[in-house]
Amino acid sequence: MSNSKSANAINEMLSMQAALNEMTNGANWRSGKTALGKVIDWRRCIVMETAELIDSYPWKHWKSVDATTDRENVRVELVDIWHFLLSLALENFSKDDAADILNKAYESSDDEKLKDLSVIIQVQVHEAMMAKALIKTQVTDSYLSALTVTFFRSCQVAELEFDQLYQIYMAKNVLNKFRQDHGYKEGTYVKVWDGKEDNVVMFEIIERMTIFSGDELYISLKETYSQLA
Repeated sequence: MSNSKSANAINEMLSMQAALNEMTNGANWRSGKTALGKVIDWRRCIVMETAELIDSYPWKHWKSVDATTDRENVRVELVDIWHFLLSLALENFSKDDAADILNKAYESSDDEKLKDLSVIIQVQVHEAMMAKALIKTQVTDSYLSALTVTFFRSCQVAELEFDQLYQIYMAKNVLNKFRQDHGYKEGTYVKVWDGKEDNVVMFEIIERMTIFSGDELYISLKETYSQLA
């Protein structure tokens, strides 16, 4: 994807994230609190999702020593982190400024040294993102840029191309809307569908599509969900 296309895609994703956040957390979500008064901490969200991402790697020396990396889940976790990074950008900057910072960070993040790394070094790349998110400093443009660079470096070691990030984000955005429409916040939503997590079902539906369509994905999710016992 060219730089101009990446800028357009980031603009589109920022718009979708703003709409999702308003639906999920209320019109004043940029204040740092939900409509119910619960504190929002996007950087803590990034930290916790990064921890889940790292657990997709066989880093434990005392357990499952012959395991392999669950690379598909690593990519899904990265897309979840991208949701939170977009939200952090929107909370602190105008959409146009956020798009400019994020896209410039993407353009400057490519590093040939991040190819063919061992499991432990890959984990350390992800930990660098976690460490940056743990810094409770003011969210300046330079801080947001540095955090975003660590994110795209994580994407590089996970072999998640920008085109893939975009498509999975669009799909996850639809799934997140579906979850909210079906009781996710209230705790009534069923996340495991006949033994499969809804993320997995979502990917199976996408694989059957000739051309990706958010509307078609939502309809298919609804039909599948309605058939659960």
